[in-house]
Amino acid sequence: MDCFRLRGFFLELIDLAIKHPGTIGFPCSKLLKDMVMRNETFISRIKGDYTGDSTEYRLNEAGLKMHWRVDSQRRFSCTISGDQAKDYPFFVAEARQLIKKYGYERR
Repeated sequence: MDCFRLRGFFLELIDLAIKHPGTIGFPCSKLLKDMVMRNETFISRIKGDYTGDSTEYRLNEAGLKMHWRVDSQRRFSCTISGDQAKDYPFFVAEARQLIKKYGYERR
């Protein structure tokens, strides 16, 4: 797993959130905090996941979620979902395209 590439993905995701803030707030407030204040811990948590299970991560402090997993071949994949996905339609659409661009679609 390439940690620099993973960091780049999350930084691009934050950039999308800045461009498409939605109607009820910033879609990636928690991700922004984790990348700025706990970058190494956040990336290490993903890198150190050997369970193969899906992990729910809140992108904001409410109901916009990313589900991610690291498979047995150490490949990261994710999807954007949650109760608030409908409140951030442009961000979610662009985020899904970004996930495809990086090849992080759920397997």
